[in-house]
Order: sequence, then structure tokens, then C-alpha cells
Amino acid sequence: MAKTYKLTESGVPERRSQSVYADIIADFVATGAESMQVSIEGMKPATLRAGLRRALKGNEDVKMAQRGEETYLVRQPRD
Repeated sequence: MAKTYKLTESGVPERRSQSVYADIIADFVATGAESMQVSIEGMKPATLRAGLRRALKGNEDVKMAQRGEETYLVRQPRD
């Protein structure tokens, strides 16, 4: 019977302290822009939106908007 798997010797990569989505949000806030389009090369738009949605939980200053397949981060107006 032929093996259908492959084993490769490798060290375990270190864990990230923050997700790439948290980094995206922090960079957006740092720019001071009112809105910006977000994309990650090679990532499906639905995956990007799901990650941003989780990272934005509890964040009242930034919201996500979707227009077609495009995803945007939008700064919420202050009262």
C-alpha cells in the first residue's frame, strides 16, 4: 500500500501575539484616514471579512463595510 502522506523534519514556528487582522486595524487607525480599502493577496474576500469581523469585536471606533467583493475599514464619527 502506497503512503499518502509526507513527513518533513521541521521546528515549530513561534506563535504570533496578535493576528494579522489586529495589525491591519492598528495600521488603519494610525493612518488617521476616514476609510481605506483592505485586501490580502491570495486571500478570499470572505476569509478577510471573517477575520476582520472577529478582530473588530468591541471596537466602537472602526467598522467594516462591504461593497460587492471589496472590503473597507471606516472610522466612526465621534459625537
